[in-house]
Amino acid sequence: MMKVPAFAFTLLLYANRQNGFVQADDAVIFETIGDAYAQGQGEKVGTPCSTGGTVSFVDNTGNAEADYMTITTTKWHSGGYRMSCLDKGAHTGWACWAACQPAPYPNFSGWSYLTFEAKAWGTFDANCQPTIAIVKKWPAYPSNVIALKGSYVDGGSLNEMDWKTVVIPTDDFATDDWPNLDQVKDIYFRSCGTDYSVNPTYQIRGLKLTDVAPAIAAAPITPAPTDAPTSTPTTAQPTGVPSSSPTMSPTDDYWAVWESPDDNHTRENPNKTCFAQKERLNIDSSTDADSTDYFTVQVDPWVGGGLLFGCQQKDSNYNCIESCYGWDGSSPDWSDKGFLTFLAKVEGDFTEMCQPAISLTGGGWPRLGSNKIELNDAYVDQGYLVSDEWRRVMIPMADLKTAEWNLNNVYGLYFNSCGTDHSGAQPKYKISAIAVTNTAIELMTHPPSSSPTEYVTDDLLLATHRFYNRDWYPLVGADREPAGNVWYVAEDDTWPAVPSTSLPHTATVLIPEGQHVVYSQADTVVYDKIVVKGSLTILPASADVTLTVGTILVEEGGVLDILTTADPSSHTVTINIDGALDPNIDPEEQYIGIVVLGGELTIEGNPVEDSMIKLAQTATAGSQTIELETGSSSDLQVGDELILPDTQTGLAVGHWNFPNNEPNGYTDQTESCVVSDVAVSGETVSSVMCQASLLYDHTAGSHAGHVTRSITIKTSPSSADRGHILHTGVGKFHVKNARLEQLGRTTIDMIDSTVMSPNTSLKFGQDGLTQQMLVSHKGTNQIARYALHAHHSLAEGVFDGNAMLYSPRDGCVAHNSRVHIINNVILGADGTGIFLEDATETGPVTNNYIIGTGGGSRGGDDGRFSSQAGKDMAHGGFGIWSRGKLAPIMNNHCEGHFGVAPYSFFVHPLFLDDKVVPHVPGTNPSLAGKTLREISNDLQGGLHLQSYGGFINNTAVATFQIGIDLSYFSSNIDELIGSKIEGAYIRNLALNGRGISTIHSKIFTLVDVTIEGGVVGNTMTGIWCNNCNECELETPFMGNVVIEDVAVVRGGNC
Repeated sequence: MMKVPAFAFTLLLYANRQNGFVQADDAVIFETIGDAYAQGQGEKVGTPCSTGGTVSFVDNTGNAEADYMTITTTKWHSGGYRMSCLDKGAHTGWACWAACQPAPYPNFSGWSYLTFEAKAWGTFDANCQPTIAIVKKWPAYPSNVIALKGSYVDGGSLNEMDWKTVVIPTDDFATDDWPNLDQVKDIYFRSCGTDYSVNPTYQIRGLKLTDVAPAIAAAPITPAPTDAPTSTPTTAQPTGVPSSSPTMSPTDDYWAVWESPDDNHTRENPNKTCFAQKERLNIDSSTDADSTDYFTVQVDPWVGGGLLFGCQQKDSNYNCIESCYGWDGSSPDWSDKGFLTFLAKVEGDFTEMCQPAISLTGGGWPRLGSNKIELNDAYVDQGYLVSDEWRRVMIPMADLKTAEWNLNNVYGLYFNSCGTDHSGAQPKYKISAIAVTNTAIELMTHPPSSSPTEYVTDDLLLATHRFYNRDWYPLVGADREPAGNVWYVAEDDTWPAVPSTSLPHTATVLIPEGQHVVYSQADTVVYDKIVVKGSLTILPASADVTLTVGTILVEEGGVLDILTTADPSSHTVTINIDGALDPNIDPEEQYIGIVVLGGELTIEGNPVEDSMIKLAQTATAGSQTIELETGSSSDLQVGDELILPDTQTGLAVGHWNFPNNEPNGYTDQTESCVVSDVAVSGETVSSVMCQASLLYDHTAGSHAGHVTRSITIKTSPSSADRGHILHTGVGKFHVKNARLEQLGRTTIDMIDSTVMSPNTSLKFGQDGLTQQMLVSHKGTNQIARYALHAHHSLAEGVFDGNAMLYSPRDGCVAHNSRVHIINNVILGADGTGIFLEDATETGPVTNNYIIGTGGGSRGGDDGRFSSQAGKDMAHGGFGIWSRGKLAPIMNNHCEGHFGVAPYSFFVHPLFLDDKVVPHVPGTNPSLAGKTLREISNDLQGGLHLQSYGGFINNTAVATFQIGIDLSYFSSNIDELIGSKIEGAYIRNLALNGRGISTIHSKIFTLVDVTIEGGVVGNTMTGIWCNNCNECELETPFMGNVVIEDVAVVRGGNC
């Protein structure tokens, strides 16, 4: 067969087969070492095409033997070959730049057979055989599991010594859920699970799809894909991570739930606990003198604790990536099981009203509770538990069932507290060998004296909040509305008819699950809420769209799309946020705005070609004309708005009393130009006319920010409170080419958040996720109500091409989230334009234009750092502020006036070391799931800016106290490079200040850095360092480093 570059060859080949053409060549998946690595373009080229467990590729170039891969599975991890796209996102224009063979997400049904040569070894028996399966991209359906033996294998079985040809009809992989085998993401050679200490090892070569099956010793009959060729195919349960969650192989009668410390955590992540209330109750496992593994639960008067089951973490596509028992992402179904059993010891001051007891919770949402079973009488050896002897507990599932719940979807097993009315010692449980069985284990019993205690909840209307991801959110529902408020429910995929006479904030629209509604109206109703559980698309049809609402709430599974890209006309969408916070219902101010709790939010307006436009000449006060540099803009139109930055010079911002020390006072000279006419030269705009005369000069070479977008989301002038946009949990968070105006509620004042806690006298389910919250302190400046905020988001976010105008604290915020913050214009964010809050953020911050307007506290971060436990940061007035070193910050530009600095890093390790980089798609595998301490310890010499991110080609021509503020970059005493500052151009328009300022830092390397003073007679210092821990700051230069037109080149300890 003639070989062509596989990346191009297979794209054509698959396209031809999908269009009905016959292609004689096979589709090679893995044949040579070149197929082991991603092909295409970009930085992901060369990434290994492996997935799951330990996979290595062996290069036999020059030898007689062919190249092959080795897959070593473990108790918890299968492994195999990845067939997905590895580099796709905003930076690629959403095209796939790098992918593995044969092409991203191929369709297997276009071929008759999957074939390869294999060896395999391990401890094989009736329940453990070498097996293979494939997995779909989305939904993440698994295929049938094929046992590699019988008619599939030359000679009937694999061994360690001989290469055996394997031929599998592709139809045998098909299931009812996945009949056409499209979008194949991975091929897995599977583990046998936790019942086996030695799991299979595979060697694979010549992996390909073909229509002509190679001859093998046994005739290639199409058997059913099971251990026995005559039985029907087995369809594995869906799972987001089949490689790390192999199906266990219990006996027909006994299913182990907790056996050893290996069951304390998810199979995929040892830091993700499977204990309920682990931290609060300090639950942990131990081993006694008789080598019995057990865990201890010391309950308190308010909560019990125990085990969590099923999925504990999902990715942005809702695939489960971390699971507790039953280890495959699904919650166990005990509706058809016979008994729950375990060994137990207990301590405590027991009375008639306080007995050791257990219960289950589950059944979907809202959580249901089982009967409460007191651990005595017929349920326990000898009728009761003791503290010094293991006794068997055996509970019939029938006794746990209630009229409302048959024990499907079990979420947790809880060992109960005796409550706040019990004055003695609460129960302390020691638990071992939890299992489910269909065969009763004989106990040493005496006749039971009691029947199961029914679990009773309080009236759910007394509950006020539900817990999601990291926070408490007010419950909403038609039965919770005040008199006069009405919920309108969408039916037949249609927006409900809401009377235009509805009073403001009295109408709520619910988009239920299964409904797909398009809103293209411009009605006058001021909605109180829109609750999206199904799908809502807001886009123009034949006219501009307007919508006024207090809160849009997108629940997990819900989809909100706000689009103009689907409309080829110039029609726009405007969403006005208009609402008033109710401190009784929402004391933490979660609502008013767009709040996405694990749902999908896509905002995408028409792209803007030029968001930063250079002035060719100084635009003078009194003039209406702005001359633009040739070629800097091609898409300006009449009615568009430009923002001109403050370019005044000579302000004494370094003075302790600024702005009061200014003899003529201080006025921010940022101003707006609404375009009334454009002059075109060639294909670009050469000048624009403003509707009104300019009030101030704006210097040639400065940049106007183009802030008009086809989608506008803003706080209405009539709104009692400002709105915000927040996403947390799974789902999607893409905000592109939108104008976000007057959003955000948190101010630069000292953070003062509301404090609340559950009312422990009420109970609404044993999982504790629904509570009545009691306020112990009403705050005046709630943290985390920022303009655009990824808050512990598990979706890879995109903030691209937006115009963000005027926020009282922070503009774009990534908090323990991975967000691409690119190509935005950010104006007048008083605290900081871009805020990387937790040091675990890894997304790129590139090509943004930040215009400062002189806001901020004008103070550094040390003042509030310790007293606020590192939570009150970035209030001083910054362009980009980062708490860590993992994100690439590149090609950004700042103009205007910043209270402290255009760029700032505050990387003090206090309150940070135990922060974990989240498992979010796109995160470097070397970082995901690790604490910052572990990441730093993994690197010789410690973690630096350039280790995973970088600070490259960032510029500022502005008024500021400090150009680049670098704090707490402690370094090894023998460090020769430290963190690099690369390609920076910093020009200060103020009378005084510093180009670069450091504190508690020893060494930086400057690469192609320019620092300039912009005022004749300035008192500026080029590089300043303070408190260097009895050292002198070292700044070795690489490339061209220029420090000029400043009064002092190096000051402080430098």
